[in-house]
Amino acid sequence: MMDVTTIVVAVLGSGLLNTLLNYFITQQEKKKESESGVQEAARLIMKDRLRFLCVHYIQQGWIYEDELDDITSMHQCYHDDLKGNGFLDKQMERVNNLEVRGIGVK
Repeated sequence: MMDVTTIVVAVLGSGLLNTLLNYFITQQEKKKESESGVQEAARLIMKDRLRFLCVHYIQQGWIYEDELDDITSMHQCYHDDLKGNGFLDKQMERVNNLEVRGIGVK
């Protein structure tokens, strides 16, 4: 009788353990998918804003020092943290070659 009880407990326990493991794995996958979606959205928003600013400053032909600091920080975040592509590297190179004028916002 003891052997049958042990077998039943082992079968039920392994089923319960399997269910719990599947639940936690599924939750982790959902969390990763959610974070990935948020990161992708942030990357797209940052890319759009950086592209807009680059075009603006390139058309203007110059940039204030504090604006250059801000856009450089934004690009670093986009490129390094959000794993952005190289398109904005070329745009930023053009921005970095612009005439830099004093401080814009005081």
